[in-house]
Amino acid sequence: MNTQSSFAASSSSDAPREDWLRAGVLAGFLGTFAMTIVLIAAYGLASSIGSADGTVLQRWSWALVNNPVAERTADGVVLAIGANLAMGLLLALVYARYVEPRLSGPSWWRGMIFSLVPWLLSLVIFLPLMGGGLLGMNVGAGPLPILGNLILHLVYGAVLGSSYAEAAEDWLDDTDVDRGNAASAERGAAIGLAAGLVPGLVVGWLVAPAFDDLVGRPATAIGVAFIGAVIGLGIGSFVGMSRTQTPARGSGARR
Repeated sequence: MNTQSSFAASSSSDAPREDWLRAGVLAGFLGTFAMTIVLIAAYGLASSIGSADGTVLQRWSWALVNNPVAERTADGVVLAIGANLAMGLLLALVYARYVEPRLSGPSWWRGMIFSLVPWLLSLVIFLPLMGGGLLGMNVGAGPLPILGNLILHLVYGAVLGSSYAEAAEDWLDDTDVDRGNAASAERGAAIGLAAGLVPGLVVGWLVAPAFDDLVGRPATAIGVAFIGAVIGLGIGSFVGMSRTQTPARGSGARR
């Protein structure tokens, strides 16, 4: 089978791949991880060169790490981590299920095009809600909130698109096995989501007193619940898929 031609034909359809849930979960994790690494590096760079009394760039960098958005995120670090994981995974599933089949071009390009939507939402909804103002203008860091947000989301989109397409090579045949694997992955994901959410909420409530200096008990519980739900969804989808039978060699499976 010609892998490239088959994938191109599959991508031209508006229907998602059979494995969109499993592949979307994996790509979402990888994209969120890459975005987080870049965010940490950028935060460290801004902290090292920032100065309230320096040049324009130094003052912008100082403001980038000393503003209401950064303070609120630090105060609710557990909730922020959980929300970041949950949002990264949710966006990945939206991309896999509805957006990717309707876009054309290289896989990394499709992911980056998709990432422009959450980038705009971050500028006009998230930053104002967090006290940063429309487009982050209240941060006092000039264009850095806009450019920084753009870079972070483009990294997320590029890794998301590339990772999602990479998983396609093992799923190009529209066979009963593929459909069975996909259905099992969806059931496993639903079970894993519930299995991770409830214990996460309980664990978060129990460990919340250790974070009293950083964030309140409800926020800690919700944050840990988000983390548990995301981890449970990912594990559940893979466990569910692994329980399906694979065809014997020569029974019609792609070699």
